[in-house]
Amino acid sequence: MACLRLWALMNPFPNELKSNHYRAGRRHRISALGLAAALQLLPICRVRAEDHVDYRYENYGEENHRIKVETHSLLFETRLKPWLSAKGEVVYDAISGASPTGAPPPSTINFVPAEEGGPAGPFSNRVPLSKLQDTRYAVTFELPATYQQHHLSPQFSYSEEDDYLSLAAALNYSIDLNQKNTTLNTGWAHNWDTIRPKGFLFSTAHKDSDDFLIGVNQLLGPATVMTVNLSYGRSHGYLNDQYKGVLFDNDVQLDPVSPALTAEKRPETRNRYIAYTSLTQDIAPLDASIEGSYRFFHDSYGINAHTLGLAWFQKLGSAIVLSPIFRYYWQTEAGFYATRFPNSAARPEFYSADYRLSHLQSLTYGFVVSIKPVDWITLDAGFRRYTMRGLDNVTSQSAYPKANIFTLGARVWF
Repeated sequence: MACLRLWALMNPFPNELKSNHYRAGRRHRISALGLAAALQLLPICRVRAEDHVDYRYENYGEENHRIKVETHSLLFETRLKPWLSAKGEVVYDAISGASPTGAPPPSTINFVPAEEGGPAGPFSNRVPLSKLQDTRYAVTFELPATYQQHHLSPQFSYSEEDDYLSLAAALNYSIDLNQKNTTLNTGWAHNWDTIRPKGFLFSTAHKDSDDFLIGVNQLLGPATVMTVNLSYGRSHGYLNDQYKGVLFDNDVQLDPVSPALTAEKRPETRNRYIAYTSLTQDIAPLDASIEGSYRFFHDSYGINAHTLGLAWFQKLGSAIVLSPIFRYYWQTEAGFYATRFPNSAARPEFYSADYRLSHLQSLTYGFVVSIKPVDWITLDAGFRRYTMRGLDNVTSQSAYPKANIFTLGARVWF
């Protein structure tokens, strides 16, 4: 029973398995890694799945009229056979706002002066933005199957928006050992992505991604769970952001507010290496549990990243769980990142001014509260504050977003 209680405190909000932090990016995707990463949250002690339907609303809004995303998602899970379940999710995103183009602030750009026909200043010291508006529809379907200590879960997903189409498949396998005190996890996922012409892209492009995961969940005691995961990912094809450009200083600029940019160029292959560990401890005297996590990321772009996470799950009476959360992220910059480049006639092999590839840090903090007024329904609401800051002393701080994220959800058992 201690194990069952610990799992309930660790995971009071199942929909949080998939985060919708947009981080000022052009879009939110269903990623292969996202499909496989759910393995790290598999419980050591498995409980019988119950039929349920979930609804979740999320509002992600960046300050200064930047990206805004409203998400509606509907999820279901039902037991088809004693050994077979079905799970599915439908997601609708409405995306609007503006995102940095890749150009530096107009006040820092050399241009044809006003007396020679150019515009008159003064000019803004904030990075230029380009407006966007789009919708995204996504469907995910999963068939978890169990035979004795073996657990197999094939997954399929489809995601489409105006400029992007993504198909994905994944296969996760786990096995319980040591009287179910140890669970070994493996997973593979593949994405087939089609990028449609927009921005700097003039013909259809393609990208393929594979992600592999191996990990272990270990019950260290009646109230302590440790998770360790290693994963490797490889993407190949069109890896540019088609809406991001770079500025070459030797190009003649007539208008610094709308400078002439060159499409960024990233390597056509990206390898990713991730190590993740977490420790969850049930604190029986306080009727609570605490979870700490660490994630290390390295890729062939030259980026190294560290993520620290901390969450507290506090039961208040028999019907309420309050969960404060904290997450800190820090990364180095990509080897081909710069805010501007000197000479278009002597371009480097790769170049990008996308601030998301710079030396930066981000902080996320907030809380979720879950209420179970009756046995067959759970309601939850949450707020998170997200801030990003550059650390290279070169990139304008106006490129980095600050956002508020509100969530509302409900789960109904039947």
